[in-house]
Amino acid sequence: MDRIFTNESELKRYASKAIELAGSLLESDADYLENVLELNSIGNRLVGEVWETEFHVFGVIASDTDHLPTKRVRPLCSATMLEKSDDELREIISSYRTEVSDACRRILSKYQNV
Repeated sequence: MDRIFTNESELKRYASKAIELAGSLLESDADYLENVLELNSIGNRLVGEVWETEFHVFGVIASDTDHLPTKRVRPLCSATMLEKSDDELREIISSYRTEVSDACRRILSKYQNV
């Protein structure tokens, strides 16, 4: 289901942010969880539900990682929890690397001229 924007500047803003985040994920795993979660959110705004779209993998990862601490929450967590969470996140990054890279390239291609 494609989202229809009546405000072109809103579409451009979300598309621009999606391009920025996709580029960041292709370059580095820094801020991986936050970037994935934000791409899932942007995907929901751009296309409605992300399933079966270029944003699909970000919805899957968001679901798989909903128990992991984000940057904002990390200062409140114990060292043991952070170590376990970081290990799990490294596994997720490794498991989804190809799908995330493919999705990022599709986002860059689709939204570069918006």
